Amino acid sequence: MTGTVIVRYRAGVVGETQRQVHLSTLDDSGTTPTEWRTHCGIGIPAEQAEVAELPAGMPCLPCLMRSPDLREAATGNAATIDSPTRGD
Repeated sequence: MTGTVIVRYRAGVVGETQRQVHLSTLDDSGTTPTEWRTHCGIGIPAEQAEVAELPAGMPCLPCLMRSPDLREAATGNAATIDSPTRGD
């Protein structure tokens, strides 16, 4: 299975201000990595990581900016976005 995984440090491992929600890409090997390599470049050891299905907590901005899904959405044609017309 491949895809983006939400990961952060477990409670008690680091201070609450460092428990940002990071994004990581799971490869198709089917095994849990020994270290979660995040999109922003840090490595969170698997035994210190909390993996979630839904985001919960403060997101890591560099991870969001480097997310492949968001990059693809940002390169789309802005003219195709459905928005209300202005009454000028």
